[in-house]
Amino acid sequence: MVENQITWLQPGYRVNEVLNIAVTKFKAAGVAQPVSDARILLGHSLNKPNERFYGRENDVIQSEHLDDFSKKILRRCKREPVSKIIGVKEFWSLELQVAPYVLDPRPDSETLIEAAVKQFPDKNRILKILDLGTGSGCLLLAALKEWPHSYGIGIDIDYRCVELAKINARRNGLNNRVKFQTGNWASNLDEKFDIILCNPPYITANEIATLDEEVRLYEPKRALNGGPTGLDCYTELAPQFSNLLSAEGLIFLEVGFDQKKQILGIMRSNNLELIKIEKDLAQRDRCLILSDKHC
Repeated sequence: MVENQITWLQPGYRVNEVLNIAVTKFKAAGVAQPVSDARILLGHSLNKPNERFYGRENDVIQSEHLDDFSKKILRRCKREPVSKIIGVKEFWSLELQVAPYVLDPRPDSETLIEAAVKQFPDKNRILKILDLGTGSGCLLLAALKEWPHSYGIGIDIDYRCVELAKINARRNGLNNRVKFQTGNWASNLDEKFDIILCNPPYITANEIATLDEEVRLYEPKRALNGGPTGLDCYTELAPQFSNLLSAEGLIFLEVGFDQKKQILGIMRSNNLELIKIEKDLAQRDRCLILSDKHC
């Protein structure tokens, strides 16, 4: 059981003592990485986010910092993700601000950027890049980092995500090459793009209730729910894709590991051709690379 009263950290505690307390509580709560999570959260409570406390184990912690760390411990014991607690998440070596209304960037999604780099190896190319359902802006900003002469547009249906993506562009020095705007996928676009990145919701509606607490309780349902079969967004996106691609353009589309066959059927029925499938770190099919048969 998670304690509701924060009474277990008192003035005079040292770094090693509070870390041990946090780790013990995290283990009891089923947290997967109790040691690293404790160190990250304590670093943020001390306004030293990169501190890992090696050689400082006997430092005494001030009471105001203890209070803040206590609250962070309680939130983590309730399985709130570390990224949501501290408000930032790393993606493709970018530090991105996150919020309750935006899906946390995930390592699996980096597969799309890796795939795009393989297909467009010339970093000096001037590419026009589109990110549909941009969320935090992670995919588009990672791509712009890889191709420093390129520019892009990020679309999201939630204006809050659009504003957050703008913040992330500024904090990573990419705001002069990107535009974020609200929209329902590509419904209002009439431009052509060399790279289209998209990570749509693909969890089935019934499956959401079975997800891990860190996802089920703290990630926005809109970014997860792909409808009864998990395929609703792919069905909506497929007719739009062909009209958006330049002559040599490619789509990099994230899919659930067991959805490849169904999604390929949807794409092929809309004149999109599979170029390659890239696997994520767990060796699961994660990214479909598609082109327009008519180009």
